[in-house]
Amino acid sequence: MSSDAEREAKTAGPRFKWAGLGWCLLFALAHTQSPLYYSNQNQYFLHGLAWAGHGFLRLDWLANTADPTPLFSLLVAGAYRFPGEWMFQAAYLLVLMGYAAIGWRVYRIVTGQSPISPGGMIFLTFLTLCHWAPLRLASAHGLGVDYPWYLQAGVAGQYILGPGLQPSVAGVLLLLAMAVAAGGRLGTGVVVAAAACLIHSTYLLPAAFFTLACMIAAWPTGGVRSAVRLGLTALAVVTPILVYDVFMFAPSDSETFAESQRILAHERIPHHAQISRWFDPIAALQYAWIVVGIVVAGSGLLRRLMISCLTLSLAFTGVQWITGSDSLALAFPWRTTAVLVPLATMIVLARWSTKLAGKLSASRGRAIGSYSLVVMAAGGLFVMSGRLGYRESKEELPLLDFVKTHARPGEVYLIPVEIPRHDKAKRGAVSTTFTPPPRRDREHGLISVDLQRFRLYTGAPIYVDFKSIPYKDVEVVEWWQRLKWVRDLYESGAWSEPAIRDELARRGITHVVVPSRQARQGIGALLFMDDHYAVYALPRP
Repeated sequence: MSSDAEREAKTAGPRFKWAGLGWCLLFALAHTQSPLYYSNQNQYFLHGLAWAGHGFLRLDWLANTADPTPLFSLLVAGAYRFPGEWMFQAAYLLVLMGYAAIGWRVYRIVTGQSPISPGGMIFLTFLTLCHWAPLRLASAHGLGVDYPWYLQAGVAGQYILGPGLQPSVAGVLLLLAMAVAAGGRLGTGVVVAAAACLIHSTYLLPAAFFTLACMIAAWPTGGVRSAVRLGLTALAVVTPILVYDVFMFAPSDSETFAESQRILAHERIPHHAQISRWFDPIAALQYAWIVVGIVVAGSGLLRRLMISCLTLSLAFTGVQWITGSDSLALAFPWRTTAVLVPLATMIVLARWSTKLAGKLSASRGRAIGSYSLVVMAAGGLFVMSGRLGYRESKEELPLLDFVKTHARPGEVYLIPVEIPRHDKAKRGAVSTTFTPPPRRDREHGLISVDLQRFRLYTGAPIYVDFKSIPYKDVEVVEWWQRLKWVRDLYESGAWSEPAIRDELARRGITHVVVPSRQARQGIGALLFMDDHYAVYALPRP
């Protein structure tokens, strides 16, 4: 940074700090977020909302299974009770702002310049453009694929920034850990990375790779003792979640555990867990993009950390490919790319921005950046207000409103389920955030959006659905058995048979939701019907 810029930073530091918060806020608005409750939130908010007394979810079967993200659920329950649901979106807004701030920190590490420099403003403008909702919307509709998403997401559909608040946003801490460690504070870095695991234990393996990378970096100067100290520090931080996971999710027996792993890896999330499903030319380009980021990062600590993390990730990915282990696949050794891809994007943009800024004065660089961020924030607000992304089924709203109004304690709703045809799915990972939503009865191989939000919208317990799942082995097996039983029941339509009646009563089901075209006498007492759905109350045994 020039001496003039240095003097300006010292005299106007507080002013630029407040302006920096404003610019990070513009990034968050340009990125946008989904309305409550959308996609994965229907899975990860369930336990917390049930604890907090949302509707009658305490009586829901899935809400009483082992919680894979207890700390996140605790935070959800606390926010729901006070100050309220609006806090969920406010919290994600802060996460997005933090992500932008981390980007600026990476910019400083790579270029050695201050974020208030012209290059820093241009960098944030480019970073915002890569995440800009209108650009992603235009790509999804004009080209059929949300291409900008691949600059911020890892392979296998793994990402840090999703549609809204969910446990995976803890990956921002891993990104922060990388930036902190690259600045020379390895101990702080491993603590921050380990903290991400407390929110989402699926980050245990990426955090372990990062910790090993820090230990390798510390060894030449600090010796074995320094490296071991880093490892023990990380272990101490993650011990609570390790103990919890071992206690809650230990195998019941080898056969049940193997079956549950097969169900998760091959039936429920093969798009995340099966290399043959997610590896395609775009995934190969994402790995190449990480290499580009490593090359242009310079010769400092950041490059060495990225090389170590990528090498460990590729090694474990190779082991999974060779062994075909479902358990290793569900540990997602490739999830490290969810951090390395956006980090590579930040590094490349930092280099480009510095070169471009050399042709501009300080005032012009900041002006261009500020005006561009304002325009992009306005575009993001337009997408959100117009509900141009994060689409769901409008046809189900009258049904959901009826159930929400009339649900009573002790009622359990049976809703139609659809088990996707994975053989119909395209190879590779895709983002459906800004595309027309996957709908039921269409051969796309994706999870339909229909009735995903039934629980959280209405507060009423349901028997089972495909989107939201348990993780303890015996509960996974039961979930799969429930799904197949419900699917076969809807296909047979044998609602009035005495054996079916008895089975429905035995399973505690009190109400049945069917598509209107399947409505018929003999199911029960008709309570609601429109052009899309009908609700029946079953006779009490």
